[in-house]
Amino acid sequence: MTRYRKVKNVMQPLFENEDEFRAMHPDVELVKDWRIANKGNWILTDDEQVCRVLKRGHCKNRKDYVVTVLGSYVINTKELLAGDMPKNIYSFSRDMSRNVHRREKKNISQNEILFAKYVAHGVNPKEAYLKVFRTDNDKYAQTQATSLLKSERVSKLVSEEIKKSLSKVGINEEYLLDNAKIIVDNLESKDSDKLRALDMLMRIAGMFPKDTQKESLTVFQGFSNEQLEQLRDAEIKMIAHGEKEGV
Repeated sequence: MTRYRKVKNVMQPLFENEDEFRAMHPDVELVKDWRIANKGNWILTDDEQVCRVLKRGHCKNRKDYVVTVLGSYVINTKELLAGDMPKNIYSFSRDMSRNVHRREKKNISQNEILFAKYVAHGVNPKEAYLKVFRTDNDKYAQTQATSLLKSERVSKLVSEEIKKSLSKVGINEEYLLDNAKIIVDNLESKDSDKLRALDMLMRIAGMFPKDTQKESLTVFQGFSNEQLEQLRDAEIKMIAHGEKEGV
């Protein structure tokens, strides 16, 4: 949903994504790299929102900066232009609202879909973030990856991707329930280890809604079944190919 901020008596919009922007401005040029944008240009932010550059200026320390409804950003730094509208758009300091926005927004971006796919197939969340988003700041990537996994939209997508992976090797809810019944009915063999394995698979498949996403990811990443290893390799190559296609 488009939000607005009154700046010098003019209502300036912040579009949730490019599709929302195009619905109102189908033929307007959109600058994909905000660091090269000039005053008045529409830009795509680092979290794929769309807003306008309200000012481009030059600091005394010879650093260029831009002012948008998302705040003021120095151009030649690694900081990402993203998040929610700060209380003071002319300040270079950030407030906590941007992180709250990223965690609670409803629409999922293409980059977030790729991030979820990587994580679901065993890539460390920080490394997944570095693969998908435009930053090489490890600390920032770790913080933002954690924030994304806490969001309902991304954690749900990760769970769905994990289910798809298990399904491709024949592991679904019916398979798990059938095997659980066989083991429970078997009075001769030692079933405790097998039951624990099935319990873990059930948790991965999301059959226990109260389980945390972190718990499911930990189990999935530690699962060494040969079929899943082969699947993981194939899926990672497919994800990487999809990322290149989307760039």
